[in-house]
Amino acid sequence: VLATLVGCVADATVFVESTNQNSRIEFIVIHATSENFSESLRLLTTRTSNPVSSHYLVPELNDPSYPFYSLRVHSLVPEHRRAWHAGVSYWGEEVGLNDRSIGIEVVNEFKCSGTQVPVSEIQLDEVECDFPSYSDEQIELLVGLLNSILSRYPNINPIDIVGHSDIAIMRKSDPGPSFPWEVLYEQGIGAWPDGMLKEKHRLQFSGALPCATKIQEALLALGYQIKITGELDSQSTFALRAFQLHFRPADYSGEVDVETVAILWALLEQYRPRESANL
Repeated sequence: VLATLVGCVADATVFVESTNQNSRIEFIVIHATSENFSESLRLLTTRTSNPVSSHYLVPELNDPSYPFYSLRVHSLVPEHRRAWHAGVSYWGEEVGLNDRSIGIEVVNEFKCSGTQVPVSEIQLDEVECDFPSYSDEQIELLVGLLNSILSRYPNINPIDIVGHSDIAIMRKSDPGPSFPWEVLYEQGIGAWPDGMLKEKHRLQFSGALPCATKIQEALLALGYQIKITGELDSQSTFALRAFQLHFRPADYSGEVDVETVAILWALLEQYRPRESANL
């Protein structure tokens, strides 16, 4: 009798797939842990006063706290569930990226000082960071993980594979300037400025830089959270620093220069063509 009733319930559901849908996963956010493997795993998997988690943890082989002889990706939260990794965040008009992203923590014991004061009081010249490098083996493991994720979510725009610093410009600095975004791009992952487009825009701005309003509009169009004030104010400096940490890591002072705006305009033309046309 029970089997018959279950069969009737199942038969009462008709599935007609709608074309009006898309994936809830539109972003990938890469973090650095700032702690060793053991402490990172504890913080990401147990309840604390400030609970955090991520979908994946990528270890470092030379970490004494790592218990295995070979690197293994650690899966902590199923991709279809929300991990608590992004916090207060913004990218490409989306706020609260936990709802729409996959978070990956990469073990790297970077340290920053001057970021514990209220966001409204942070001054860039007070933020000092030490950024260790990432090993080739660790990045190779990460590339494999990212390729696997992108095979399941092929519609993620390369420019929407971002760092924690991209989505929380005044609070976060990871994964830092040592993170090899260009290497990932060479493996077909993420965004990087095309050389010819960069040179085109370098020549465009070699005589005069765009005004503050245009720079703010360009940063906002690419994805960064910034208010259009017409002044290169503190928020602009932090946004520029975040941009440079990702796309011009040799100098992430937050200052405006020809190379920075050339890269910014090149990326807009490559990955946000509609927004680029409106600038």
